[in-house]
Amino acid sequence: MIAFTICSNNYLAKACVLLKSIKSTSNIKVYLCLADQKAEDIDYISLGFEDVIVPEQLDIKNLQWQLENYNIIELNTALKGAAFKYLFSRSTTELIYYFDPDIKIYKSVDTFGKFWGDGFILLTPHILSPIPLDGRFPGENLFLNHGIYNLGFLGLKRSAIADNFLNWWIERLAEKCIIDLKEGFFTDQIWVTMVPLFFKNVTILKHPGFNAAYWNLHERNIVFKDSNALVNGTEDLYFYHFSSFDLNLKHLVPTDNARYTFENRSEMLALYKDYLTDLKQFENTKYPAYLYYNGIYPKPKERVSIIDRIIKRLQR
Repeated sequence: MIAFTICSNNYLAKACVLLKSIKSTSNIKVYLCLADQKAEDIDYISLGFEDVIVPEQLDIKNLQWQLENYNIIELNTALKGAAFKYLFSRSTTELIYYFDPDIKIYKSVDTFGKFWGDGFILLTPHILSPIPLDGRFPGENLFLNHGIYNLGFLGLKRSAIADNFLNWWIERLAEKCIIDLKEGFFTDQIWVTMVPLFFKNVTILKHPGFNAAYWNLHERNIVFKDSNALVNGTEDLYFYHFSSFDLNLKHLVPTDNARYTFENRSEMLALYKDYLTDLKQFENTKYPAYLYYNGIYPKPKERVSIIDRIIKRLQR
């Protein structure tokens, strides 16, 4: 079993918190796929990952096109399928977990195995129960637009099913890992809504301690004390997804129209303060300042369109 995450240089502090949380509970290899170019003044070896993989190592046929056209979020998510395939091909492991860099693990990854059942693909839904129609954020329409399952986490077991899924997914991530809600696209995530329909042996993990986040607080009460966390009084918190984390701890949810705040969900402050303490251990001030690909990519849309027109003329 191995795990990996994907981030650009500006997110390295969060990736290090994830790494520390995994290593403190499990003895497994953790890899970093860097969706960026390596910076000369960062000692990547000292970060502690088993290896740091750059996009050029992955078998992505249209990588240059992706670099020029995908923004930082789109590229980070587009690499996911190819990274899974790369790690399977270069190891004998039977099981790979992906975690977003802004996740913290609270229970050993080794314990995840009891939730797989007969599955080869492991998914976590954004929500498990209806959200009140109170006009507050988030509403159920958020997941109708962005995907039913949160791809901040994904587990795959070596199998023909997982391989077929990766082939299907990678083909779509090649040019359609984009953010265009009007056309029905949202990075790598929206595609996975169809996975339980297209592939067998898909396990939908409905334990409230997995992929807890601000978007499912309507159904999950989390109490954190002495490095332990319980969900709804009795269930263990396996990992929490600190998406859109506010370093000033002013906003629990990234909008002024949020259903929950630190005022009406004060029990969440302890969990968030603990994460902030971890983050400060690795928050080198230079990390957030790094420009994605040093500002080279993506190419301005106007420039890309001009190049495309020139190529089309040459092909006539």
